[in-house]
Amino acid sequence: MDNLMKNNRIIYIDMLRIISILAVIILHITADLLTRTNDFNTIAWWISNVLNSIARFAVPVFFMISGAMILRTEVTSYREFYKKRILPLAIPLVSWSLIYDAYNQYFILKSNLTILQFFTDFVYRLIIDRNYIHLWFLYAIIAIYVTVPLVSRLVKACSEKELRYYLILWFAISIVYRFISDMVFRVASESIYVPILNIPLFMGYLGYFILGYYLFHYELPAKVKSLLFNIGVVSFFVTPIATYFASFYSGVLDEMFYGNYSITTFFMAVGLFLYFQEKNCILGEKLNYKIQRLIGSMAKASFSIYLIHLLVELTISRRVESEGSAPETVFTLLLNLGMVFVISYIVVKILNLNKFVTRVLFGGRG
Repeated sequence: MDNLMKNNRIIYIDMLRIISILAVIILHITADLLTRTNDFNTIAWWISNVLNSIARFAVPVFFMISGAMILRTEVTSYREFYKKRILPLAIPLVSWSLIYDAYNQYFILKSNLTILQFFTDFVYRLIIDRNYIHLWFLYAIIAIYVTVPLVSRLVKACSEKELRYYLILWFAISIVYRFISDMVFRVASESIYVPILNIPLFMGYLGYFILGYYLFHYELPAKVKSLLFNIGVVSFFVTPIATYFASFYSGVLDEMFYGNYSITTFFMAVGLFLYFQEKNCILGEKLNYKIQRLIGSMAKASFSIYLIHLLVELTISRRVESEGSAPETVFTLLLNLGMVFVISYIVVKILNLNKFVTRVLFGGRG
């Protein structure tokens, strides 16, 4: 498969990075209204619900991209791997945890904590992942990266059939079993627990990580790809409708279909990944070199944008009114999306002019 652009970047992976970071921003700018009101019949709520629902693929796709890219590398030195892959994640985690914690304490909560009290609380919140909502992703990806020296050997030693077996079992436990458990709890208010399905290696984000590697390296049969893509398209429509009925039934926002392990989220992520993978050659042919360079630049900045975008959003985004009209709501949300993304990208590029700042804030990424 001809995956590479002229600058050795993979265009469909770059496109997925950009679309996913835009989706993350959508998740956060719509979350305010969705959690602020329980009136599920307003136009503003429905628009926010639809946008939030269709953006839910973002986090799984980021894990899939990471798996596709990092598991293909050969880990020859644990020390070099930690220095090159994990340290550039750990440093920004501490830096941005400090920035967001200070902003929250002194600008939002108007706290009177002394410097000593602040740092004592900060260290505690850093350890237990309680500094800011979106930084959980760094904890999760660092945890997975720690396993990469072993997992990369494992996936390379496995045949396609063996990897497929792993993914099917992971899907059954992490996606299907969780879906059935959630449904039973909502209908019967009873939790179900099947001890035999408590298999750690087949639970969690590692499955998305290995799924990305599998889809990147192995060509699925046309019928399977078509089926997965079509289920993904249906899931884009089902998620907001299912969320409405689940929320209406419970009286508060029900995020069952919003979750990263939701069955609809899974198929949306896989369908989107396969769609852009299929369009890779066409994208390479139709996009001129300057556009491809811009795409590469924005994709390289996606991690940095992820870190900084909530700070930008807190500073410049406009509040969406719960009783707003459709044009007003759409305009405000799209304006917030555009401003947060563009300003975040520009600020990242400016900060990248200083190598020390780039290393401290973004782990050396641009």
